[in-house]
Amino acid sequence: MAEGSSEKKTEEGVNYDHPVYKEISLSNGMINRMKKEEVKDILVKLGLDSRGVKEVLQRRLKNHIKKEKLAKAKVQHCSVDRDGIAYYCVIDFEATCEKENPEGYQHEIIEFPAVLVNAKTLEIEGEFQQYCKPLLKPRLTKFCQELTGISQETVDKSDNFPQVLDNFHIWLKERGIGTTHKFAVVTDGPWDIQRFLVTQCEICNINLPKWSRKYINLRKHYRNFYKMKCKLSEMLENLGLEFEGRPHSGLDDSRNIARILIKMLKDGGDLSFNDIV
Repeated sequence: MAEGSSEKKTEEGVNYDHPVYKEISLSNGMINRMKKEEVKDILVKLGLDSRGVKEVLQRRLKNHIKKEKLAKAKVQHCSVDRDGIAYYCVIDFEATCEKENPEGYQHEIIEFPAVLVNAKTLEIEGEFQQYCKPLLKPRLTKFCQELTGISQETVDKSDNFPQVLDNFHIWLKERGIGTTHKFAVVTDGPWDIQRFLVTQCEICNINLPKWSRKYINLRKHYRNFYKMKCKLSEMLENLGLEFEGRPHSGLDDSRNIARILIKMLKDGGDLSFNDIV
């Protein structure tokens, strides 16, 4: 940009002085003043998903109109490459627990699930699930078994965590994930990585996997994108979806988180790395 130019640009080089951005701003203001049914009717006429609470519907409509206006004005908006991610790998561990966890309680992972989502097609392309035998407290509490649906017999005949982690890495490599294709681990909040995985690796005296050092906290993105705070069941409900499967089944939780991920991407969410260990 020449010295003295009045053009306003972001660091990506987007010219926000273009008149189309004023049109988009005015359109957003109009949508903010609409009632839910008004927004819903417009989405139906456009052939878009009309499920969800008012905030979700407004966000969906705003994103659609923005893309249309930019295309009509032939304005190249800053494209989101999502850190070059080709696959999203959704993980939701289940771990040992008690009804009242004492201070300093060390959770051990007993279910390692993963759901693989193609970032381009937004289709689920594979699933991984293995159970783990805990080391510190090999006997599961009754509360833990009832909460997770994982029996003592299941963990007794399972491999220890380091072997299951190796099996997961083999599963990724067979699909070219992490080698040919860049991927990002996605979790519902920070707990699966910061609490469960970090603790488990310390217990087993193994290095934290490289893929876990930078990951996608979907709940944080959800909160910022839709301007709502909520737990998994409410995130689904806000999008007009119902929980499928059994709550606190790691694989079922992962599948439902993947559904939220896909819906957010379709609504225009920028789901790039946003958390680190």
